[in-house]
Amino acid sequence: MAPTALAMLLVFFYPLVMSLWTSFHYDVFTQPERYHFVGLRNYAVMLRDDLFWNALGKSFIFFVGTVASTMLLGTAMALLLDRELGPFNWVKTLYLLPMVIAPVVVGIQWRFMLNDTFGVIPYLMKALHLPTRAWLTDPGGAMVLLIGVDLWYFTPIVILLVSAGLATVPVEVREAAKLDGADSLQTVRYVLLPILKPILVVALLIRTIGGLRAFDTIFIITEGGPGRATEVANLFAYKLGFRFFDMGKASAVAWLLLIIAVALSGLYLRALRGHTATV
Repeated sequence: MAPTALAMLLVFFYPLVMSLWTSFHYDVFTQPERYHFVGLRNYAVMLRDDLFWNALGKSFIFFVGTVASTMLLGTAMALLLDRELGPFNWVKTLYLLPMVIAPVVVGIQWRFMLNDTFGVIPYLMKALHLPTRAWLTDPGGAMVLLIGVDLWYFTPIVILLVSAGLATVPVEVREAAKLDGADSLQTVRYVLLPILKPILVVALLIRTIGGLRAFDTIFIITEGGPGRATEVANLFAYKLGFRFFDMGKASAVAWLLLIIAVALSGLYLRALRGHTATV
């Protein structure tokens, strides 16, 4: 276990501790000679900053939109795929394709496809005489676009988890529900979903962490624009640290997001433990 522990220490715990240390200090990046401890000042400044709250609000909109949509669509698609398709069983593997693409590549391809001048999506919409809009420069449309891209990219993870859970449901349980006169919807609602609750909580936990730490595709597609319409908290922290060189405040923002993620994760795990105790 020593090599694994050492790797975890170097790539996870050390940066985590250093970011915490940085959040309690002032000018640690631009003026090393002025290192001095400022306690919670960076956190207090951020909590009074309207730009931080704007970024946190955008993160909340993105988080709710993407987590809700991926959970609903992923669960629904997993239930639809939970059947034998005969010679077309290979179709079930197609949903895994987005998962093999790097997030940066996803951002680049969607940015090119939605370009107003040479993008394939605006071209097809115009060819079909459908209404189109400048997705990348429209404040409302840009956020909807980002949620849609995240939905396309991360729904396969939910499908994979729920499908794995469905594979563990005994055949006898399904047959018993059928003998009791339950139709397909009743079987899903009263039999499958209660059994899948632990899996759904795990999927929700994974998507919550992913929604809160979203950065790469947003940075590539919109860079937080137009204006600050899609500037989520992670992007706000990036700009503070690497454009304005204020690593103390950037680290404080990162830790505030970590606290939110840990709090939500605790609620999910508590719900999971409650379900396990009931069972």
